[in-house]
Amino acid sequence: MRKGYKVAHTILAGLIKFLFRVKVKGIENDPGEGGILLCSNHVTLLDPVCISASLKKTEAFYMAKKELFKIPILSSLLRTLGAYPVNRGAGDLGAIHKTVDILKDGHCVGIFPQGTRCRGKALEDTKFKSGAALVLSKTHVPVLPVRVKVKNNKWCPFRKIVIVIGKRIEEDELKIDPEKNKSEEMARITSIIFERIKEL
Repeated sequence: MRKGYKVAHTILAGLIKFLFRVKVKGIENDPGEGGILLCSNHVTLLDPVCISASLKKTEAFYMAKKELFKIPILSSLLRTLGAYPVNRGAGDLGAIHKTVDILKDGHCVGIFPQGTRCRGKALEDTKFKSGAALVLSKTHVPVLPVRVKVKNNKWCPFRKIVIVIGKRIEEDELKIDPEKNKSEEMARITSIIFERIKEL
């Protein structure tokens, strides 16, 4: 972990878990080191914060919409916590390249394959986009599946949030087979991630 992040995590993780009633399952699957793509469903605005607070050994970097980085104090805090800007209104190749570089440098990046919060929707009724599969095709890192569980898939104050950390999906299972159609392989990878998260 970066020094600034480690200090912030030491000070804030316990407080965050207490305030938002976060319960963690599968902490033994926290990888600790090595490039890995964390993929989670997206229920609340708190998901990145609660997931990061739940991981004891791993620092996860996240994309955040670029508008947040125009707010001076918030921008500094986000960067300390490992966030980096993305233009969500268009295909942001720069953010994709940044993600690939972070993974290749041996770090963890968190992605929400649903693309946006799915408040009030059951995971089974949503679809995953292929962004995670695209990143994996360029990095060949494993995936850490994580599921966020909240009653009725709607968070409100004092409602418990459960973070379930699954066993990693090894890179051999996620590699694109050059003998097969690329779009079909991307769909296969996306389906594997979706099913593993659904099982948690």
